[in-house]
Amino acid sequence: MLLKSRFLKVVLFTLPILAIASPAGEPVYAIASRAEDRETCSNATMHGSYGFHATGTGFVAIGRFVFDGNGGLTGKLFVRVPGTNIGPLEIAGTYSVGPDCIMTDDWGGGNVHISAIVDQGKGYFIMNVTPSAPADDGLNNGEGRRQ
Repeated sequence: MLLKSRFLKVVLFTLPILAIASPAGEPVYAIASRAEDRETCSNATMHGSYGFHATGTGFVAIGRFVFDGNGGLTGKLFVRVPGTNIGPLEIAGTYSVGPDCIMTDDWGGGNVHISAIVDQGKGYFIMNVTPSAPADDGLNNGEGRRQ
């Protein structure tokens, strides 16, 4: 009995518990989800400067992007392909964030990406989704972190 009592005290004091009435009137207990699990996002989630890196078939890129919180972005990108440095490339584009924290952006000229925003906007994982032929597809992806 002592072990059961200790276990209940630990559970009750460390995990948020929610009591819900069943149709029969008996309580049903469930562990409440954390607030981060219910996060919603908007364009304002992405604001400030982010360090960036990406890799793909035959290239690597690093840079810095600034999101204005209203759907506009600017950036400076440096790219390395075998034997050649490219950049800095100045980028101006747009972005849109859904309530599910999925962001789409266009760096201009139809260079489109989809990102998953993480850590309440402190970072994102990005993937290029610009249409291309399989032979031309760089399968590039990357990550950005708020500075």
